[in-house]
Amino acid sequence: MATLTTNLFWGQGEKDHRLTVVEGHWPDDVAGSVFIVGPDKRRPGGHWFAEHGLLEKVHLRPDGDGRIRVQHRRVRTRVERLRRRWPRLFRRVAFMEVPPFGVPNLANTTVAGIDGRLFVGYDAGRPVEVDPETLATLTPVGANDEWLQAAPGLVEPLCAVAAHPAPDLDEQALWFVNYSLVSAPGVVPETHVARWDLDGPVRRWRVEGMSAFDSIHDIKATEHHLVFSDLPFVVEPAAFAGRPRTIRAQSHTSLWFVAKADLAATRPGGSVRVTEVRLPMPTGHLYVDHDEIDGKIRLVAQHAPLADLTLTLSPDDTDHRHGRPLPPAYEGFITVAVQPSVIGRYVIDPATGEVHDAEVAHDAERVWGGVLPTTDIYSEGARAHQRQLWYVGAGYDPDLVPESWWRLYADATDGVVAPADLPDHVIPGSLARFDLEAMKVAEVWSYEEGAFPSPPTFVPRAGAEDPEDGYVLVVVHRDGPKELQLFDAGHLEAGPLARATAPDFNPGLLLHSTWLPDRVGARPSDYRVPLSRDVRGALRGLPRVLRRLGRMVRDSARGA
Repeated sequence: MATLTTNLFWGQGEKDHRLTVVEGHWPDDVAGSVFIVGPDKRRPGGHWFAEHGLLEKVHLRPDGDGRIRVQHRRVRTRVERLRRRWPRLFRRVAFMEVPPFGVPNLANTTVAGIDGRLFVGYDAGRPVEVDPETLATLTPVGANDEWLQAAPGLVEPLCAVAAHPAPDLDEQALWFVNYSLVSAPGVVPETHVARWDLDGPVRRWRVEGMSAFDSIHDIKATEHHLVFSDLPFVVEPAAFAGRPRTIRAQSHTSLWFVAKADLAATRPGGSVRVTEVRLPMPTGHLYVDHDEIDGKIRLVAQHAPLADLTLTLSPDDTDHRHGRPLPPAYEGFITVAVQPSVIGRYVIDPATGEVHDAEVAHDAERVWGGVLPTTDIYSEGARAHQRQLWYVGAGYDPDLVPESWWRLYADATDGVVAPADLPDHVIPGSLARFDLEAMKVAEVWSYEEGAFPSPPTFVPRAGAEDPEDGYVLVVVHRDGPKELQLFDAGHLEAGPLARATAPDFNPGLLLHSTWLPDRVGARPSDYRVPLSRDVRGALRGLPRVLRRLGRMVRDSARGA
């Protein structure tokens, strides 16, 4: 068990740190802060994502003593606050705790910033606004009755909202995808595009002609279109209850394009057309050029062949080669490190769905287990045409390929490397730079065995004219103290410019991140959604909810 530290999950919760630069020099031309969110897991067990969110803030300017300040604050959603008050009302169902007054919004997956404001996203809950200065939780975005609900709840219904919103810097708005769950009994599948103008109500439009699964995760905005996609995994209710999975993740990507002009010409609540495009490989995350050329969109996809987010390492599983039990320290980790990291670049006509150009790149020798990418999304030049993508890989360890994955995928033919040809040696974790013009892996920094880099964050160099002139910040998990590493974004192979740590620095598992400049002035809005508004809306809709629950019970009984 070489590629992953056994200290992966052992976070410290809400503990602040002042890190010392122990190697190299922290540059003077960095400013702003990096925000990273992840589940506040403090011990192995359960699914990787099954805990309320913890937000980390890295102050990039050293303090007067030359130390790097790092803050940690739990995201206090409404259900999380109720849990602190009445913990006995919460009962564990499958991999999460469920109270009688709704579905917990764990708020642990993504962060996005716009107009000096910070938002945390989760695939099964409303976005949440957090103060970027204090990390205090401010408000959910939108009242419950402004969202399409997949399951009812007095305080927090299940609102399936793609975790990644699309900041629209042209229009100062956030775009979302909001949908019902295909697998839920008694539910007619619907998919909506939603817009929020950073104040006032959330507005929604129904998207006609979609055939999505239960895992829409990402949406991006160009100058004239929105594009969103499925994650590759398919929800299988029995698996969440602890039974073996029987359904493979999808082997393709469905992309959907919606024209902003159609949304502008249609009243909220109406329906708009969609163009669907299929790519021949599953996708985790999307990046798009803001500028369209001759009506076509240049899109970059982080492909995830044969990865399955719903298959986690469990105590009763074994490695497929030797039949040995997997160490308890890795319980809950997801099976992503089974293929080389793949990046795809496509030029697509969003009106017709025609793919005019398609090319993929990977490095099967050095970069495996792609987890999280980063790029510059704020500067005008980078938004118009992205040239670089930075990427961390978890690496590959043949002794961490579980038998549960092997039973499902041993005969799969849609990966880069056939399962029968998987290496019998360790490939360590890595930080890579993909050149999106030449479509090749330009350079790689490989970590020592036992290190787990996550996540990367692009930090622009203060005063730089080149939009991709900057740094990449990586949090490195390893046994013992963890650390921050800062790289020159264009010279990864030179190694980190600086390493900063402290004897007790031990953040938990981290997911998505973003860089934000220091905010000037106060929060530019007093937007709040009162709890009373949500409760009143739930009570008004109670008769409809009861009828719906009756249909769900009836349909479940028929299918049993």
